[in-house]
Amino acid sequence: MSDVEIFYHALTSAADAVQTRSTDVVIDNADIQGDDTGVGNPAHRATLRLEMHRRLSALHAAVLDRSGEASAVAASLSDIASRYGDLDRELTGRSEP
Repeated sequence: MSDVEIFYHALTSAADAVQTRSTDVVIDNADIQGDDTGVGNPAHRATLRLEMHRRLSALHAAVLDRSGEASAVAASLSDIASRYGDLDRELTGRSEP
C-alpha cells in the first residue's frame, strides 16, 4: 500500500466520521426543545421557565449552525481525498485508490 493510499484512507475515514457525528448531533438536537422545559409556571417561576426556554432555543440553534459547518468540513475532507486519488494516478499511473 502506497503512502498516498494510506493518507487517502485516513482522509476518507475522517470524512465519514465527521459526517456520522454531525448526523448524530442533529438527531440528538431534535430532543432539545425550548418549548418544553419541564418547568411549569407555579408561583414566581415564569422567569425561570422563560430563561430556560431562551437558553434551550439558543442551544438548539447553535447545534444546527455547527452541524452545517461540520458537514462542510466533511465535504472538504472528501474533496482533499479525491485529489489524493488524482495524485496517486499521476505518480503511479494506476487508477487506485
